[in-house]
Amino acid sequence: KELKGVRRLPDGRMAIGALTTYSELLESPAREYGLIRDVLPGIGDVQVRNRGTVGGAIAHSDPASDLPAVLLALEGEIVARSKQGERTIPADGFFQGSFSTALADDEIVTEVRLMGPRDDAGSAFVSLSQKASGYSIVGVAAVIIKEGGSAITKAMVALTGVGEAPYRAKAVEAGLIGNEGTDEAIISAASHATDGISVNSDIHADSEYRTAMAGVYTRRAISAALVRLNE
Repeated sequence: KELKGVRRLPDGRMAIGALTTYSELLESPAREYGLIRDVLPGIGDVQVRNRGTVGGAIAHSDPASDLPAVLLALEGEIVARSKQGERTIPADGFFQGSFSTALADDEIVTEVRLMGPRDDAGSAFVSLSQKASGYSIVGVAAVIIKEGGSAITKAMVALTGVGEAPYRAKAVEAGLIGNEGTDEAIISAASHATDGISVNSDIHADSEYRTAMAGVYTRRAISAALVRLNE
């Protein structure tokens, strides 16, 4: 029981037990996040969603898995535990490569913590998926915040399926800050979606196609997040 369920922390953040299944998460208060509602119904099939867990997806660190990108965009933290004690690892430093994480050999994931839902934020997840498996060829999670005005004051944009590990697109985020989210600004920012990334090439999509689609789906995710923010 300790490793299951969703609860709010005193600081407003949301804590998710590592053994919480995708289906349980979708029916929890985490539904307040638009990108959670977007991503979970598309993970696997009913059987996978009923058995697969949040902690398992995070620790597995599949480079095409969707949930790590969501965790990055929501400024998540991973709580890891071993016989030596407990530590908290920022998501931005947790995913280190294909099926590789910052977990030590004797550590397990016990909890995932996400930024608290807020009225001045909009979020969305969009993806170009491989039809047979459902894994993302390109997946983009976006959280856009406007604090007390019409200009974007904070942006978190994370991609999966593109590189060896999911990542925050910092150049995209920087390109959004200070503007109102016009089409022109979104297109300009999204053009930096793969800056500094060695883009994957495989039987599903070569690097040139993935690079192009990363820009397209980054634009779509940002636009969808802004629509939700303005609702």
